Amino acid sequence: MAVSLALSYVTIGAINLTSREDSGVEWIMDVDGLKGWGASSGSLKPTRKPRQAGAWGGLSYSAERPMVVKGVCIAPTAALASDALDRLIDSASLDSVVLTVVESGRSRWCNVRRDGDVLPVWIGATAFTYSVQVVALDPRKLGATLTASTALPSTTGGLTIPFTIPYSINAVQVTGQISLTNVGNVAGPVTARIDGPCVGPIITHLGTGQALVFASSLVLNAGEWLSLDYEKRQVLANGQSSRNGYITSRGWSAFDPGMNVWSFTAASYTAGAQLTITATSADK
Repeated sequence: MAVSLALSYVTIGAINLTSREDSGVEWIMDVDGLKGWGASSGSLKPTRKPRQAGAWGGLSYSAERPMVVKGVCIAPTAALASDALDRLIDSASLDSVVLTVVESGRSRWCNVRRDGDVLPVWIGATAFTYSVQVVALDPRKLGATLTASTALPSTTGGLTIPFTIPYSINAVQVTGQISLTNVGNVAGPVTARIDGPCVGPIITHLGTGQALVFASSLVLNAGEWLSLDYEKRQVLANGQSSRNGYITSRGWSAFDPGMNVWSFTAASYTAGAQLTITATSADK
């Protein structure tokens, strides 16, 4: 188990780059050991105006986020130092890996891939400096992932006739709504799952009015479900077959900054239907 050496640190894969491991291996980042964690560049390409001051420019979008991580590793033995370098190379994978930045207890992360050489410089046999360049294709700094579920709106219980005085009115109301808060400053990713039985489900983001509506011919039996990825615009039945063809209104919403409320309705009521929303806060 690695013990962090500071309140602020960076991890890539399974390695905490500001820590002391049980084996005695220490990872220490340079003072400027993480570059690229600010705001990513934009896609704006200004075109100079002819015969006048200024330029034309269209919409600008955040580009990928290139980052460089630098530091030193010190080990008790040459064998442990060699193993530490191998683990660093493995963690800085060509495939997607999680890079986490903790700033005084505030944790955010992104998926990165190695985008260059891992450059070690040996200092004797038991220590080396390193430089690793990675890139996050999605530049957002992702935070906490939130999950909540609801059934279809309903009211059960209450007063029935005939009744005897004195009487009490006990009713249970299900609103059919899910409320989650994005504490970041940019829209975060959203996924959803609808569990059957359910007929013609409808998911509406109340803040924007965007509604994802499925035809009444889409019937989920008990034990069946739909998996929805709002950013990929993808709907899968039981995690396999596409059901995008059943969508009659494509109101794909996002996890906007602040409070978000989604409502769950359907073409007809079924008691076992359930909607689960999973959303992640994000910063620029």
